[in-house]
Amino acid sequence: MADDVRILHLIHSSAFGGGPAMVELLCSRLHGHGFEMSLVSSGEGELPARLSALGIDVIALPLETKGSFVRHLPHLARVIRQKMPDLLHLHGHFAASLGQFAVLAAGRLRNWIAEWMSCRLANRVVAVSEHDRQTLISRRLCARSKLTVIYNAYDPARFAAAANGGSAAANGMMLGFVGRLVDQKGCDVLIEAMPKVLAQHPEIRLRVVGDGPDRPRLEALTHRLDLARAVDFVGYRPTSAALLADVDIVVVPSRYEPFGIVAVEAMASGRPVVASAVGGLSEIVADGQTGLLVPPGDPDRLAAALTRLLDHPEVRETMASASRRRVAEKFSPEVSIQAYAKEYRRLGG
Repeated sequence: MADDVRILHLIHSSAFGGGPAMVELLCSRLHGHGFEMSLVSSGEGELPARLSALGIDVIALPLETKGSFVRHLPHLARVIRQKMPDLLHLHGHFAASLGQFAVLAAGRLRNWIAEWMSCRLANRVVAVSEHDRQTLISRRLCARSKLTVIYNAYDPARFAAAANGGSAAANGMMLGFVGRLVDQKGCDVLIEAMPKVLAQHPEIRLRVVGDGPDRPRLEALTHRLDLARAVDFVGYRPTSAALLADVDIVVVPSRYEPFGIVAVEAMASGRPVVASAVGGLSEIVADGQTGLLVPPGDPDRLAAALTRLLDHPEVRETMASASRRRVAEKFSPEVSIQAYAKEYRRLGG
């Protein structure tokens, strides 16, 4: 692969989330096809093993927190010097800002894609939504000429089974939340909405897939609202795609969200989405067509939207078909991968 463009990906955490999913998609589809991929990450989750199995070099460094990232900047700089990549792809605000210091320390001042705090030094900045692009411009963080929008994509192979499945909740309907249990994701808003939903649909259940520092607080809230019988915390599951097969509605109640890969994955699975009208979610979910958008942090409006869909199965069915079509048109992995490949060749070739 002597003539391949050498790309080193840096992401602070390789655990569950949209960032690692996109790294896996790019590396698995492009490695060996004009590109030689490698990865530096925390080593968490299943991503490192999956990429290693494809022959991709994976370097694990403890980068999960800002403190550990800073302490390991010299080591990261040595890795960059040793790998001598044509291009560094820094994923996320965390890696993009702190990773720049390692790039500088390594003496490599050309050809990288970065985000947010580092965009004034970067050659090219990829925004994952039009909202993300406008935010960078309005906050005077990046010149328009450096910016391009490439939506994150999903891997269709992971969601084929879920898309063909129906509701497996034989004794009632199932709502699903998938994500990190942190304030940003708004799971507490969904839990606070549940009493009003249950008042109209007492058979409903909520499955919370994910883990994080807010889990004890959320479990306590569930007990305080007497919802233990209706809310299941199942923890992190690497096979979240399969879990969507027995969920009727996916809820994404984030307080802010640059993109929102869970909404894309749900729509790829043929599931209507009720989401906050924030950030990239407003671009993913076509309000009234593939799901419903509600104001963030408003449990009453969220409960009303969920009740509306639960009351009308024919609307859910129509939205399910529209969801699959919209994802295929706007969030195709082929479109996203080719857009990145074009940037890689332009900057690293």
